[in-house]
Amino acid sequence: MPEHLNLNLQIAVCDDEPMDRQQAAELTCDIMTAEGLACDLSSYESATALLTAIQGGARFHILLLDVMMEGLDGMELAAALRKLGDSTAIIFISSNREMALRGYEVSAARYLAKPLQTERLREALLYCYKTFCEKKEILLPTEKGQSKLAPSSILYVESWERGARLQLTGGPIETSVRISELASMLPERSFIFCHRTILVNLAFIKHLRSCEIELADGRILPVSKHRVPDLKKRLLGYMQG
Repeated sequence: MPEHLNLNLQIAVCDDEPMDRQQAAELTCDIMTAEGLACDLSSYESATALLTAIQGGARFHILLLDVMMEGLDGMELAAALRKLGDSTAIIFISSNREMALRGYEVSAARYLAKPLQTERLREALLYCYKTFCEKKEILLPTEKGQSKLAPSSILYVESWERGARLQLTGGPIETSVRISELASMLPERSFIFCHRTILVNLAFIKHLRSCEIELADGRILPVSKHRVPDLKKRLLGYMQG
């Protein structure tokens, strides 16, 4: 069980099937209560309604989205949120298993099959909590002094003449810490070397090609050919938990 924090998690369930929506909401509440994590849960019967709420100022830590919905579907909603710069943790739920790989395109945290299994949902929720919500930071020397950084805010790290340059969601920052040392400080499950001089966060990879990867923000990074098989394996493992 994760340590309790004074954080009231905001969770939204979006599914146009009433029974599926109710089941996901009830299971989520039961799991969070059992884990000692306070949460407020909101339910939406359409992706359009959820998007409207978010555009109107609603903020969530975790979204549980059905993929196949009438009108705007879950995948399209996720893509729209990413374009807005929203990095909320997303768990896809669907009876269409063939859609799972598309989750990479919008940096989804998990893809769960219907009907929902309690233990699979528990793992997905706790993973999102630990990765995106729990306050875990590293301390690095920068030109501003000793700076606290959340690993989840790091898109990638590259070697720099005097240490390493970190490309963050809020912009770049440089440190005297070498990239090899940084690699040991960051979550092993989320970061991998795609090149001997570049350490990338798997959460931000949108496309993997034979000699390059494209991040969610459109940036292109080189990939060493001999690293491609391991990168594919790690991406799949990252999505499946």
